[in-house]
Parts: sequence; structure tokens; C-alpha cells
Amino acid sequence: DEELPNLAFVWDNASNLSDLFEVGEFQRLYLNFSDPWPKKRTYKRRLTYRGFLQEYRRIMGENAEIFFKTDNRGLFEFSLNEFCADDWKLSNISLDLHNSDYEGNIMTEYEEKFSSRGMPIYRLEARNRK
Repeated sequence: DEELPNLAFVWDNASNLSDLFEVGEFQRLYLNFSDPWPKKRTYKRRLTYRGFLQEYRRIMGENAEIFFKTDNRGLFEFSLNEFCADDWKLSNISLDLHNSDYEGNIMTEYEEKFSSRGMPIYRLEARNRK
């Protein structure tokens, strides 16, 4: 196996990131198939809620990037609005990743499962604008 010294997998609550990392210690965050918390009253638990986005930006610094994928259209729509409300620059937005011209996708287990059922995969990249 090839060593990747700049890669870390974290199994923890996102609200604890500031306890785990120094400011600027990482600049890219992948949010792949997060729990959509579909009930209206649980929207603040969604990992793309603006409170989390503000914390990610604070921890990652000026070069912050978030790569986000989901099979849940409602979560994707919510996330688009949250990223925009918190002034992130969006790019590579896809409403159907596997039928787009995006290259370089690394498929996750959930992604394979959902796409094999014919479900579209939604994807975006967000970068700090502040």
C-alpha cells in the first residue's frame, strides 16, 4: 500500500473539528452521502447547514474547499442554498454525476449502491470566497 501522509479519516462529530485540528491544518473536506436529516426540525444537524459551513471555513482558513456528493435531492437543494447564503463559490455542480462530463470521480460504496438503482448522484465543489 502507498502511504498518504496528508490524508486523515475522522470518525467523530463534525462539531468537534476544532478540537481535532489546528486552524489551517487541512484545506479540503469531502462530505460524501451524509445523513440528510430530512425532518424540518433537524436541519441544523445537516453537515451543510451554514453553522457548520462557517465552522469549516474558520478551521480550514482562506483556502477552504468542500467537495460534496449525495443521492438526496432535498439535501442537495438545501445545501446549494446554504453554500450561497454563506458566500461560498460553487463549481462543478452536477445534478446527475454519472451522466455528466466530470472526470476523476472516485465512487464510494454508497454511490455505487444508489447509482446501480438508477438514482442520480448530485455533486458540487465549494470554495471559500472570504
